[in-house]
Amino acid sequence: MVLVFVASMGCTRSPEPSIGPTTATRPATGIVIRDRLGRDVVFAEPPQRIISLWPATTELMFAIGAGAQLVGATDHCDYPAAAKQLPRVGAGTLESVSRETIIGLEPDLVLCKWDYQEPLVDTLERLDIPVLAVGADQLAELYDEAILLGRVCDHETESQAMVAKMKRDVDVLTQLVAKIPEPNRPSVFYEVWDEPLMTAGPSTFIGEMLRLAGLKNIIHDTTASYPNVSSEVVVARDPELILAPSSHASAVVLQKLRTRQGWGEISAIRNDRLHLISGDCISRCGPRLVIALEEIIDAAYGPDSTGRIGEPTTLEDEKP
Repeated sequence: MVLVFVASMGCTRSPEPSIGPTTATRPATGIVIRDRLGRDVVFAEPPQRIISLWPATTELMFAIGAGAQLVGATDHCDYPAAAKQLPRVGAGTLESVSRETIIGLEPDLVLCKWDYQEPLVDTLERLDIPVLAVGADQLAELYDEAILLGRVCDHETESQAMVAKMKRDVDVLTQLVAKIPEPNRPSVFYEVWDEPLMTAGPSTFIGEMLRLAGLKNIIHDTTASYPNVSSEVVVARDPELILAPSSHASAVVLQKLRTRQGWGEISAIRNDRLHLISGDCISRCGPRLVIALEEIIDAAYGPDSTGRIGEPTTLEDEKP
């Protein structure tokens, strides 16, 4: 076993992310990790058999050069191409994840989403399976988590390079946005889901991408992460731009948005300013957020506004 639990079943936990980002220190005996549930875990040596239960975390592992240490993932862990070849442990929901399959893969670490999969953390602990609760919700947290996983997996140099490149790319894009006059920055409605109608609040990473793009989120007055909203509210606040991911459960069809009852008078509809953003890039707080940010800026200000940052930030080649 490559790690032992310093504080596990008996530790005090908070459901709020206010505990702060994951942190790492290096005692003489290894690395101590404080994860997003406030659990301290000691790694005596880098884990070599890791299961990721969250698509964004899987992407991050490949991006820092640690993809070869993955031995299992969920059905939705589909990027990069090499991730599709990993053994599947379920769809990622608490009901679908197969504990038997996880045990059979003999992992020395399982990476769980801190909030969505918190009950699974307890289950894995009772099975004596090492687990870390991770999952960034903001860019700064993503950077921290990349560095932390790099330390844990012995890919610190690669993780630092990945973070440095992401920061450079984001800086390039935000500098372009800074040159756009305030009156030219449109108000926006971002549709996370259609039935029920759901959007992204300002505290989410999607809200952060809208803000970095210089856009004015019409749902700015909420503390909820992903609140349900009524069509009447969207019509009343009259966004100049409407964005949505390229897919919900199935592909998003912009024509369906155009023909919603009452939406014909929305400025974005009247001026045909509806755009789709690559779903997996914008819906995962992972290395491809830079691509999502670029697409949002292109949608808001025109396809020549960014100069094309290009391919996702990754240090590991995709393998068929």
